[in-house]
Amino acid sequence: MKNLLVASAVALLLGTSGAALADTYVSVLGGRTFAPGLNVNGTKFGMDTGFNVGARIGTSLDKWNLPNFSLEADGLFNQSTYKNGVNDARLQSSSYMANVIYHVPTDSPFGIYGGAGLGAVNTNIDNGLGSHGGSTVLGWQALGGVEYRASEWASLFAEYRYQNAHNVNAGGFTGVGNTSNNLSFGVKWHL
Repeated sequence: MKNLLVASAVALLLGTSGAALADTYVSVLGGRTFAPGLNVNGTKFGMDTGFNVGARIGTSLDKWNLPNFSLEADGLFNQSTYKNGVNDARLQSSSYMANVIYHVPTDSPFGIYGGAGLGAVNTNIDNGLGSHGGSTVLGWQALGGVEYRASEWASLFAEYRYQNAHNVNAGGFTGVGNTSNNLSFGVKWHL
């Protein structure tokens, strides 16, 4: 999956070779994953609040006559534990998405953005009782946030992301639905 993220980033940069370097950015982020949902054949398992970390690379689509839009390659990892208290029982997701983002013009250092992505979500389930495994399926996400342009080269941001993947077969379970709500904070560097 790491190769998929690297290949996506390279394809994104090569596909935007006409764009100026100043239109490209990289971000790192992390925060809390709350109200994660693990649905197995209609039964929802309670999950504790977990954590998320991620990174992305993006470029403006202004030069393609799509003002205020950007295209991103995005990777996110999140992990939560089962509420049942079983040691080492956890749900982990690694996603690799391509996002299209709209940035609302504000004419100030503060910005608002929102968008959606589509890509691969790898779900790993460990019930803490010896049953564990992983599976990768097509998934999607919706995200939005606010950012503050702290300098010419850096912005700070807060972001909400809803992520969804279905029909996962992992850890001895079939037909698993994996959803998560992620609140992240991060830094964006404008290259």
